Amino acid sequence: MIKFLNETAHWLDWQCHMISDVKRGGVFLAPESTDSQLQRLALWPDCNYVSPMLESIAAKTIKDGTGITQQEINDGSDLLDYISYPLLRKNCVVGSVVLAITARSAQQRQAVLLLLQWGSAFMEKILERGDNEHPQAATLALNAVAFLSRNEPLAVAGYHLCNLLADSLDCSRVVFGLRSGLQVRVISMSHQLQFDRRIVRVSQIEFAMEECIEQNQSIILPASSADTHGVITTHAQQLLKDNNGSVCLIPLRSSESLIGVICLVCDKTNHFDNTTVKQLTTIADHIAPVIALNISNVKPAWKKTLATINTQLQCLIGSGYLRSKLIMAGSIIMIGLLTLLQTDHIITAKASVEGKIQQAIVAPFSSYIATASVRAGDSVAQDQILATLDDRDLRLEYEKWSSERDKQAKEYQQALAQRDRAQVSILVARIAQTDAQLSSIEEKLQHTRLRAPFSGLLVSGDWTQALGTPIERGQLLFEIIPAKNYRITLQVDEHDVAGLNSGQNANLRLTGLPEQSIQLRISRILPIASVGQGNNNFRVESEIVDPPQGLRPGMQGIAKIVVGRGSLLKVWTYSLLARLRLWAWSLGF
Repeated sequence: MIKFLNETAHWLDWQCHMISDVKRGGVFLAPESTDSQLQRLALWPDCNYVSPMLESIAAKTIKDGTGITQQEINDGSDLLDYISYPLLRKNCVVGSVVLAITARSAQQRQAVLLLLQWGSAFMEKILERGDNEHPQAATLALNAVAFLSRNEPLAVAGYHLCNLLADSLDCSRVVFGLRSGLQVRVISMSHQLQFDRRIVRVSQIEFAMEECIEQNQSIILPASSADTHGVITTHAQQLLKDNNGSVCLIPLRSSESLIGVICLVCDKTNHFDNTTVKQLTTIADHIAPVIALNISNVKPAWKKTLATINTQLQCLIGSGYLRSKLIMAGSIIMIGLLTLLQTDHIITAKASVEGKIQQAIVAPFSSYIATASVRAGDSVAQDQILATLDDRDLRLEYEKWSSERDKQAKEYQQALAQRDRAQVSILVARIAQTDAQLSSIEEKLQHTRLRAPFSGLLVSGDWTQALGTPIERGQLLFEIIPAKNYRITLQVDEHDVAGLNSGQNANLRLTGLPEQSIQLRISRILPIASVGQGNNNFRVESEIVDPPQGLRPGMQGIAKIVVGRGSLLKVWTYSLLARLRLWAWSLGF
C-alpha cells in the first residue's frame, strides 16, 4: 500500500510539472458508500492541504463520468481553470484527477484536458497494481499469525509482530498491549525487545490504548471531523509530535471480547488512510484468536477450568444464547425422565442349542465298514441299524473254533472209553477254553450291527462315502442325541454374570427362527470361564419352557435375561459405571 501511494504521488508530481502554471492538484478515489467521503490518494504541492473546490470537482467528475473544464474562484480570490478527468478500471469510474491551473483560453483548456487524458492511462495502470496488493495484505496477515504461532513467549512473539508491521507499513513505532481488567499493559514494542515501563512515553501509550478499549473502536489521528465525532482522543493526541504525524490504534477482539490493542505511530501526516486501516483491521481479526489462545495456554489448569465454567454459566445465565439455554433445559428434562421411568434390566448373551444327552457310538473292535444306512442329521428310531462292520474274518474264526470243538469232543469220548482220567481232565479244560472263544466270537458278531440306543437325531458321523474304511477299536463313529430333548447354553460376559441366578427367565430368538420368541429358564451357572473373541465368558445352561417346532441342535441366537428393574438412566449406564469403578479402583482411587 505504501508503494502504491508513493507511485501515485510521483505520478501527480510529474503531471503537475509537465503542465505549466499548475497551482495545485489531487488524485481522488470514489467513496465506498454514499455516506462516506472521497478517498485522497495524493495532493500537490502540499499533501496536508485539501482544497474544497478540488474535492467538489472530483466528486462531480466521478458522478458524470466525463472530463470537466471550468473556471472557478479559488480560496485566494484568484480565477483558476479546473481541469478534471475520470479514472477508469474495468470500464468503471473509480476516481478522478483534478488540476487547478492559471486561466487560459478554451482551446488551451482542451489541450490540457487531452494531456491529462493521456497521463491518466499510466495512473490507471497504477490502480491495477494497487488491486494486486490485496494478496500482499493477506500474506502480511499470514506472516503475523506465523510469528504468533511460534513456540515462544508472547512478549517475544509480539516483538517480532511489531517489527513486521513497522517495516511493512513504514511506521516509526508499533506497540502491542494486552488488556488486564480495566487497564492495558504494554507487552511488546518494535525495535526494542526490552524497555522501561516507568518512562512517560510508555504510560502515554497505555492510556491511549485504554481509550481505545473503553470506546470499543479504532482511533485514527489525524482524521476528518466525521470520523472523530463522539470519539475521545485526549491521550492519543499526546502521541503526536507537535501535532504532526499519524497515530492508529486498532482493538483486538476475540469471541466478542476485547483482549488488547495495537498502536501504530508514523512521522508522516495522514499516513493511515481507509485502505491501510482496513488492512490493519484484517490483520487484527486474524491474530486476535491466536493471541487469545496463547494467553489461555499460559494460564494454570485451574484457571482454565474456572474460565470455561464461567463462560458456560454466562451463556446460561446471561442474555442471549437461546440455543444453549434450550439445550440445557432439554438435557435436564431428559435426565429427569430417564431417572423416573422404570424398565427391566436385561443382559444379552450369545446362545446355542444342544442336546441334554449326547450318546457316543464307537467301534467295538478293529474292523472295516461294511454298510452305512444313515448319516449326521438323520432321525433314527431305537434299535435301528446305523451301520454294519465286516464279519467275514469273525465267521472264519468261528468255524475254526467250531471244528476244534468237535475234534476235542471226539477225543473226550475216546478218553472216557479208555478210562484215561488224566486225559479226560485235560480235554475238559480245552473244551471249556474253546467254548469261551466261541462265545467271544458270537458276541462280536452281534456287535457288527451298530444300533441306535434310543430314538433321536444323529449329530455327527457320515460313513456312507467311506465304505470299506478300516476302523480301530474305540474309534468314534456316531453321536446321537434324544429327539426334542434340548437345552440352551449361554455365553455370559464376566461383567454381567454376577447378576444371574437360577430360575431367572429369559427370551431367546434364534437366527434360524427369528420370528419366534422362545421362553427360557436358567437352570445352572457353571463356575468355569472360557475366553472367546477377546472376552471372558461363563457358560450358563437353561431349559426351554415350551420347545417350538423346527428346533435343531447347533442353532445360534441371542438371549435376553431379565435380572431386575431400575430407572432407564441406571440400566443404560450400569455396565459403563461398573467398568469405570473397576478402572478407578485399579488406579488406587
